[in-house]
Amino acid sequence: MDAYPFNLILAVATASATIFLGFLPTKSISSAFFARETAKALLAWVLVAFTSSPKIMHLEFVLAFLCFASWWHFRRDRALNGKMWLSMASGLGISLGIMFILTVTPRAYPPGLPPLNETLLLASIYLGSAVIGLAYTCCTLSLSEKAGVTQNILRRYTGLLLGLTIARAAVLLVTYIAPPRFYTYYPQIKRYDDGLSLPPSHTESFFTPSLPLLMLFSAVFILPFLAFFAQRATGFSSLAQPTRYLAAIIVIAFLTEILVRTLVL
Repeated sequence: MDAYPFNLILAVATASATIFLGFLPTKSISSAFFARETAKALLAWVLVAFTSSPKIMHLEFVLAFLCFASWWHFRRDRALNGKMWLSMASGLGISLGIMFILTVTPRAYPPGLPPLNETLLLASIYLGSAVIGLAYTCCTLSLSEKAGVTQNILRRYTGLLLGLTIARAAVLLVTYIAPPRFYTYYPQIKRYDDGLSLPPSHTESFFTPSLPLLMLFSAVFILPFLAFFAQRATGFSSLAQPTRYLAAIIVIAFLTEILVRTLVL
């Protein structure tokens, strides 16, 4: 089953979350916390596999297996081994796991893009869903005080989330307000009887004239402001203070990404 753009968003968010998870200290945070989160990553990659093309399901299952191996070691309090397996899952997931999805989904990554347009599109794909992955990680940290998560760790990660939302907003603004020659043009993709394919001539193209104002407003203003308030909330005594902001970021960022990826921007 091809459930684009859900599978792409979930894949990038999961890979990003495992990367941020891998940078957390195992000395102060319990192995049970890492075991729980790697188990969630395992289930997420299985879901990505079942919502992607059958051509690439095997790779997503390999990533799920790597997360399973990481979970296995964390469950037995072998933090070093768990981190090693988690690193492999993160590295392969953020690279091959994403590129395979883009390769078999022409409408997600149209071929023949100019270099600038290609860079903007890739940055949009990675940054947009990475915001979701990091916001989820921060939300989990804010609810895991008993697992050994400190205020400094949460503050550092919410600060990174703020920077990531600003970078995401910058990419959308460049795509939206840059001079016409820098706008994103995409080869036409039409659906024929044999499925999704490119027309015989690649010379024709269409231009997405404008982004919906609601999407632009949410990505450029709402998400950075929510991330800013989430970071400020970490200054309070309770780790649970920023949770409501982080949950809002996850929901709004996911809905925004659905719309952005549908427009292939």
